[in-house]
Amino acid sequence: MTTQHALLDAAIKKIGNRYLTTMLIAKRIRQLYHGSPPLVEPEENESSFTIAVREIAEGHLTIRPTTGTPLVTPVPPVHTSNGTADDISPRPGTHEAS
Repeated sequence: MTTQHALLDAAIKKIGNRYLTTMLIAKRIRQLYHGSPPLVEPEENESSFTIAVREIAEGHLTIRPTTGTPLVTPVPPVHTSNGTADDISPRPGTHEAS
C-alpha cells in the first residue's frame, strides 16, 4: 500500500465516513488553492490533495457534527392525478363540458 493510500485510510478512520472525508478533502483543496496556509509543514512538491489528507489524518482538521431538522421540508406534489381526464378539475372561469 502506498503512503497516500495509508494516509487516506487514516483520514477516513478519523472522520468515520468515506463520503464526508471526500467532501472535506475537496473543500480543503479549494481553500489551499485560494491561499489558505497549510496546517502541516508541506514536503517538497507535495500536492494539495496530499496536504489536505495529511491535515485530516494527523488530526488538524475535522468535521463538526450538526443537529436539527433538514433545511428542506418535503413538499406535497402539485397534482396527484393518475393520468385520467376525470382527475383534472376545470380552471376557474371556464365551463365544464357535460
